[in-house]
Amino acid sequence: PDGAFHQIMKAAHAIKGSASNLMCQQLRQASMALESTAAAANDDAGDPAAVQTHLPMVTARFNELRQAVQNYHDFLSKIGI
Repeated sequence: PDGAFHQIMKAAHAIKGSASNLMCQQLRQASMALESTAAAANDDAGDPAAVQTHLPMVTARFNELRQAVQNYHDFLSKIGI
């Protein structure tokens, strides 16, 4: 349970909680999507073929999260924070 997908899942979970505290819905949704996608990949981590199937989805969810972080940063800059 300490593989890469598990670590991604734990990090996404922490971000999800922080995003909820900040009331940033886009960031929360993106982190929740990454967490659930990484959890599914983690469940199949022992099967190399399944890992290859999950990897593009995990990468896509990560890119969505990265965009949500950038959007939040842009918003804070726009309001002077």
